[in-house]
Amino acid sequence: MDEIGHILREARENKGLTLEDVQAKIRINTRYLAALENGQYSALPTPVHARGFLRNYARFLGLDPQPLLDRYLTVQGQNAQMAGSRAGQDISLDNPLVERQDQPFFDPVNMEVNGKGFDAVSNGGSSGSMLQIVIILALVIALALIANRFIPILFGRDGGENVVQEFTSAVQAAVADVTGATATPTLPAEATEEDASGSTVFVDGTEQPIVDTSRNNPGGGATTPTPTRPPLPATLDEILLKLDILERTWVEVTIDGSVVYSGIAKTNDTYEWTAQNEAKIVTGNAIGVFVTINDVALGRLGGRGERHEETWRTTQ
Repeated sequence: MDEIGHILREARENKGLTLEDVQAKIRINTRYLAALENGQYSALPTPVHARGFLRNYARFLGLDPQPLLDRYLTVQGQNAQMAGSRAGQDISLDNPLVERQDQPFFDPVNMEVNGKGFDAVSNGGSSGSMLQIVIILALVIALALIANRFIPILFGRDGGENVVQEFTSAVQAAVADVTGATATPTLPAEATEEDASGSTVFVDGTEQPIVDTSRNNPGGGATTPTPTRPPLPATLDEILLKLDILERTWVEVTIDGSVVYSGIAKTNDTYEWTAQNEAKIVTGNAIGVFVTINDVALGRLGGRGERHEETWRTTQ
């Protein structure tokens, strides 16, 4: 057991708590808590998870997390240096790079060019030129397809198509000047209509709208218009926060200034907390979190893969 794990275990035992008691309070799996107490940091998902779990565990036990985090970073740095040193020894001992002066890097093949050989080279050169033309035209088609797919996204649907056509024409003209090729590659038609996503979602057997969350996130980037979010009362006695996880996502929840959950939430998980003053949520996949406050379904927090942070207070 390392120094950090000893401190954590002693603090937990002094409070008369088991690992299962701690899991029920801060929603960190007991095997991760045990790994922290035993110094088995490789059993944790990532170094980011290790620091987050350590911080939340220390706060829950009433410890100052910063010295423990500093010690953790020191230990990890020492382990990395030892691993690098061992790797260097393995390379130098087991896989020496020996330069051989008697073996050339490239051994050219000599070819005698006589009358017959010259004809063969000439015919091969002609075939090679045709092959080069085919390759160049294939590259033009590939570049045009890539441009047709991504340039409209960068410039917008209205102006993107003209940019693609101009780009394709310029490349084809340059190829024709160099090779003399007159063939013009034809781009396959591409659908311009994207699949429309549903505007509702089923939570607890009830159909709920996917609502706009921009009211509680001022200054955010442009988002796709969605149905208006149901308003909350101007003053709340308390905040009953419920999260329905619709897609796997990282979530951190802070209730009245304390982080009560930080980790990967799985599909179909449900979480509930009660805040007296303030509730805050941060997620890395906003579309995967469906929020309900005081039985008012606010809907998903945003788009897929979008990082979203939002805070609710008893006084809006």
